[in-house]
Amino acid sequence: MGVIVENLSVDTMIKKLKIKYIRRWWDTDKYFPVLGKEISIQEKIVREKSMNKFLNDLFSHLKQCPEKEDQRADWKNTLWSMIKTFGHHSGFTEEEINGDFAKSLPIITHAFIGNVKAFNNDIKLDKMVQALRNIWIMNILQVLFNLKVEYTPSVFAYSMLYPYTDNYLDSTEISFQDKEYINRKFRLRLAGEEIESRNAYEKDLFDLVGIIEGQYPRAIFKELYESLLCIHDAQCKSLAQHNGMISPYERDVLGISTEKGGASVLADAYLVNGNLSGSQADFAFAFGALLQFCDDLQDAKEDLNNGDMTMFSVTSEKWPLDNITNALFDFSNKVMDDSDVGFIDEESNKMKIFLKKNLVLLIFEAISQNHNLYSKEYIKKIEKQLPFRMKYTKKLYKKIRTNYSNFESIHGYSIDDVILMATDVIEINSI
Repeated sequence: MGVIVENLSVDTMIKKLKIKYIRRWWDTDKYFPVLGKEISIQEKIVREKSMNKFLNDLFSHLKQCPEKEDQRADWKNTLWSMIKTFGHHSGFTEEEINGDFAKSLPIITHAFIGNVKAFNNDIKLDKMVQALRNIWIMNILQVLFNLKVEYTPSVFAYSMLYPYTDNYLDSTEISFQDKEYINRKFRLRLAGEEIESRNAYEKDLFDLVGIIEGQYPRAIFKELYESLLCIHDAQCKSLAQHNGMISPYERDVLGISTEKGGASVLADAYLVNGNLSGSQADFAFAFGALLQFCDDLQDAKEDLNNGDMTMFSVTSEKWPLDNITNALFDFSNKVMDDSDVGFIDEESNKMKIFLKKNLVLLIFEAISQNHNLYSKEYIKKIEKQLPFRMKYTKKLYKKIRTNYSNFESIHGYSIDDVILMATDVIEINSI
């Protein structure tokens, strides 16, 4: 039974959706999930060798970037052919995803990196990952809503607000008082007030809001700006997660993550469509809550060490994460299979199937990174389903980060410069 969210204020709608999906979480199945065919050790080793070869070839090819622009066409074509071939061998094809989405991804990525450098050249590519991920989520929503896959001023501005606000609030080097101060000022700016900035950080924040206002006039898109206030308020509430480990009966740990994640992708949805139907709002909120839960599992060990409270870090203090991870698998399936979503066209359903597949891989990766927070029996059982051996997965992201960090300048070009040139598939107007 769905929650009726039509004709409600965004704040009221979020309250109702929060209750719905907290209940949905408590209704999840805690038994080990059905995950399909087991993958043999031999097959895992073959996949690992293929991945190693791809990464070695990829970084080797990036190092061969020609000095002159008129010499780069063949270099770029070879690079994208290499990536496409590896994707096909790994089971990801343009037909499986969405043609426009697959073709637009490198173009949009290139445009974003270029715009970030123009906006703030101090931000490096490895710090843009969170923002890039949000852009791709917004592009996914465009496919689900049967919209053109495109890069807009609001896609840029809202995605940039992540490294500017979320990471600021998560920083342990900034005092709670300073965070509260900037939160109050930023909320006034989101509400439409003209606020004078006192430093470069505040100016950037306020300018990003101005970019959104340039695309969506406040008088016409009231709900959109309500959604921005709601995600801001949810982020402020999430500060309570950083005050050290206490009883979950003192803080609504599940509710904080549900609201923050749900409100975030709900704002994504408003910024790609301007206005939303009830089914679109429902799905966006549920998808956001799901992604937040996956992030919380990914960060469980780090959050536990930092004394940050999520349902995964709190659980890991006293119990293995076996059952709560089973619940996450089931919650993911329920969100993707929800009949209330209302996306019935072929491309939307194709994207939902693609997302469902990738969410399983996302949870697999999070388990691998936090393997010591599970029982030995659970790890032994889940490892049969993983695409790689767990010991390989733990090293994979370290290998990628090392290759990135150790990349030597080519013709005076940094790794960020080379990736920017590699993604320059088609000229696109800057924001």
